[in-house]
Amino acid sequence: MTSDENQPRYYKAFETGFATEELEITRLINDRLQKEKCLETDERETVAYRIAEIMATAKQMYTKSLPRLTNVSGESNSTMEEDLTGLHMTFVHLTDLMFEFQRVYFDALGSPPSQSENKAGLDGEALR
Repeated sequence: MTSDENQPRYYKAFETGFATEELEITRLINDRLQKEKCLETDERETVAYRIAEIMATAKQMYTKSLPRLTNVSGESNSTMEEDLTGLHMTFVHLTDLMFEFQRVYFDALGSPPSQSENKAGLDGEALR
């Protein structure tokens, strides 16, 4: 939260008329976290925003990347190789978002990832 506890960091723009999908999703998830008193007060908004980032990216993949890959209606002017490279970059971005969510979520819970999660490829470097 900002110095004014009633003004959220991430979705303040929503309240001023400049909403994005991420900001609206953040607001909705944060409202539920508050209502159910889930997580610490100062952690709720950050966790909500990280979830919103992933959801907005997933939607973009489904609504923009998939039509370009299938190219059924001529959505892509690029070669398949170029579209696959673009999709790869989107997957890398999504992976980064998921690692960042995991980091803030575990911080909010007050516990580090377990050893089995580290062995699954979620080592300390990836969580930074």
